[in-house]
Amino acid sequence: MTLQKIYFKITILLAILAFASCKTTKNVTSISESTKSVTSLVEKILKAEPQFTTANVSKMSIAVEMTGRNVNANATCKIRKDSLIHLSIQPFMGIELFKAELTPDSIRVFDKMNNKFYFLDYNFFAEKFNLKVDFYSLQSLIFGQLFCIGEKELDINKLSLSQNNTGQKRLSFENGDMQQYTDVTNDFNLQQVLLKSKSNDYELKTNYSNYVVENGVSFPGKISLNATNQKHTVACDFSILRVEFNGPFKFQATNANRYSKGDIEQLLKK
Repeated sequence: MTLQKIYFKITILLAILAFASCKTTKNVTSISESTKSVTSLVEKILKAEPQFTTANVSKMSIAVEMTGRNVNANATCKIRKDSLIHLSIQPFMGIELFKAELTPDSIRVFDKMNNKFYFLDYNFFAEKFNLKVDFYSLQSLIFGQLFCIGEKELDINKLSLSQNNTGQKRLSFENGDMQQYTDVTNDFNLQQVLLKSKSNDYELKTNYSNYVVENGVSFPGKISLNATNQKHTVACDFSILRVEFNGPFKFQATNANRYSKGDIEQLLKK
């Protein structure tokens, strides 16, 4: 596998996982007596989680282990809540080789080294990986914000509370396609989110650590992702080294007319 393809897959992986922190709408439905303990925990998590409208991650390091190879790269990311995510992969001396631009409807990935761009919507992941994801859930996943996969609202009655094998609080949720387990620290930060497909052996585990505060916003400084199925494992660790929140950051969309359109299916088969 060429380095070009590895870097491209890194871009796709990170686009899928959406370097973002824009949260799913946190409307909470009415509760019953039996859900008061869940409600109390959810309220504390929502109070502790990152809250902002824009973010500029101007320095980030990525370490990926995939298909027996280890790859390191630098990256940047700009986020406008519930609207845009711009992710740039810069493996060599700050030169942007790949860029992903995400909106709630679609993802565009630009291979600047080969002057190509690739367009896909979120149905691609359901068709290719049997993984039903959306822009808003993915946003919440990365910066450690509470969500229920595929849901725009937190329905307390669909969450159950238990403990994991180390005694920490765990919130569980499931829908027709996925199971989700969210482990919470004693400070009410997310420690781990595990997503499991009901129809195959796909799992995505996200661990959060090194929480820090910047511009009054608490966020995980290190995020570790591990995606597995029966045949493959992809591990990705990334560290946020410099970030600003709630600034008037400039978002520059890439002119797709300057690139030839590529076939992502053909690329992934190479």
